Amino acid sequence: MINKIICNRYKILDHLGTGGMATVWLGYDTILDRQVAIKTFKIDANDEDAVKRFNREAKAVTSLSHPNIVSIYDVENEGEFYYLILEYVEGMTLKDYMTKNPRIPIETIVHIAKQIAAGLSHAHQNGIIHRDIKPQNILMNENLTCKITDFGIARAYGDTTLTQTNQMLGTVYYLSPEQARGNVATAQSDIYSLGILIFEMITGQIPFKGESAVAIALKHLQEELPEIDKYRENVPQSVKNIVLQATMKNPNERYISSKELFEDLSTVLNPERLHENKYTGFKIPTEPVRNNYNQTQYIDRNPIDVPHTYSDYNNYNNEDDYYDYEEDERQNNIRNYQNTQPKNSYNKVSKKDEKEETSKAKHIFLAIIAMVAIIVGAFFTYNYLIGANSVSAPDVRNKTLEEAKVAIVKAGLEVGDVTEVASDDVKEKTVIDSDPKAGKKVRKGSKVDLRVSSGKKTVDMPNFVGMNEDNVKRNASKLGFKNITVEKVESDRYDTGKVVSQNIPAGTEIVPKEKELIIQVSSGKKKVSMPNLVGEDSSSAESAIASLGFKHVSYKEEYSEKEAGTVISQSIRSGSNIVPSEESLEIIISKGKEKKTSRDNSDTNSRTNNDNNSNNTSSRNTNSSTTTNSDGNGNGRRNNS
Repeated sequence: MINKIICNRYKILDHLGTGGMATVWLGYDTILDRQVAIKTFKIDANDEDAVKRFNREAKAVTSLSHPNIVSIYDVENEGEFYYLILEYVEGMTLKDYMTKNPRIPIETIVHIAKQIAAGLSHAHQNGIIHRDIKPQNILMNENLTCKITDFGIARAYGDTTLTQTNQMLGTVYYLSPEQARGNVATAQSDIYSLGILIFEMITGQIPFKGESAVAIALKHLQEELPEIDKYRENVPQSVKNIVLQATMKNPNERYISSKELFEDLSTVLNPERLHENKYTGFKIPTEPVRNNYNQTQYIDRNPIDVPHTYSDYNNYNNEDDYYDYEEDERQNNIRNYQNTQPKNSYNKVSKKDEKEETSKAKHIFLAIIAMVAIIVGAFFTYNYLIGANSVSAPDVRNKTLEEAKVAIVKAGLEVGDVTEVASDDVKEKTVIDSDPKAGKKVRKGSKVDLRVSSGKKTVDMPNFVGMNEDNVKRNASKLGFKNITVEKVESDRYDTGKVVSQNIPAGTEIVPKEKELIIQVSSGKKKVSMPNLVGEDSSSAESAIASLGFKHVSYKEEYSEKEAGTVISQSIRSGSNIVPSEESLEIIISKGKEKKTSRDNSDTNSRTNNDNNSNNTSSRNTNSSTTTNSDGNGNGRRNNS
């Protein structure tokens, strides 16, 4: 697999690990130039369950975008191989860190726990439960930044068709009591696992051990958490309370949400909290029970008459009367048919059938009476046993969660499931409504489910950089953004239509409808106007070319009348709009005037000598002619003298 390129994009560099269903590789994204983690699944296309599990995992993880959760970049498949392209976190697991640092400072433990709680809060708000929080599934870099990974057994709240409620998932050392019972995991289950993890970071010990998974699961169900002081001294009570509240056996006594746990962790080391009282769970103030009677009264109820049995009905008939009747009928038949019928004739059988039908009718009639009596008796019994012990469900709307719990318990009822729901109208940690509704008659001890406001609907800002503009606008609208502004910018890094930047940093918790989202979208690579380099010296031209971003440049030298080192031509016309990184540029630089060779000098000298000889001959001829004329003239002149 090493050096293999999958999906025409991702190159496998190294093997990182192998789990129960998947193998993880270190990969390289050849398009975005970054390292990635590649989680590989080999799935038989005919195995529908396996394909569903993969699609479920992909769906769960792709919906999450948070600094403390490993991001998923892409989902691919080639034949029977399915791939999750994940963020690569260079570092170690929390398990490795704990092994190397057996006594982690309390401040560091709180720092780590806060990050895990923040990541879980984001997942829970998106309807995703991890169900396998353990140190092996927490990745850390050198700066102790934590990221939750491996949502391989995570599920959406509504995905009930793919979950077996009686199947215990997750590592048994961190398994919540409700999961040990075979119940469906909830957000409180993840909180319990995180509480066990914090215990382990503090003490260096797993709280519950056993010879088998079943034995350990039973301890989670039955045994109290060991005292932290047995393993480590001087741990602030506020920190120990975090562990205690997160690991309560009753989910209703734990933190209502991972967000609440995060907020508690944010202040746990404040000086005023270090010596707070020990957390002992949810306690209801007790009041003396008021009774309108001096003593318990019992009502003597007469037993309901039970009808005779079927055998009693048979005995009820007078056997002698039966036979007398049959004999009379037989004699009449003999007289009427002149003894033409044998003793065991058809008529005798008919009369016997009539007798049986009469008996059956009596049985049915009496059975109906008995059933009516039973129903009436059951009605009165229900009203006595149930109606007398019924109470009205209290009105807990607009009460705080703690106030609602007190009211429910005082009414003789139990607190059922507590579900957090975002609300723009109801204050955070305030009850929105209950089931059963206020005033409804229910039996004492019944459970009342609560819907509690988690505050205004918030989301963790996704990272839209690199995504298509249309997809970003569509996803942003789904998140609740009402005001989306698009700005077009040139970009050498991102293709046309891709988001270059966003005004809200990724991971920021926001209320989308209260924010304006501004995204900058690439309009293509940056274009420049080609300058005129002709006449510039070569050094100035090279500096200008480098600043423009040209990657393909060639230089040539030619003789010219211009001064050496001066640009005499360029291959791209000045004023052209270009993308320098995509263009090839040729620059011609002057070498100066061409120098004369020795041969050229010889030819020049020869031409010069010839010219001089010609001039000398002409001069001599001229002189000769002059002399002759002078003699003639002289003679003449002398003769005259």
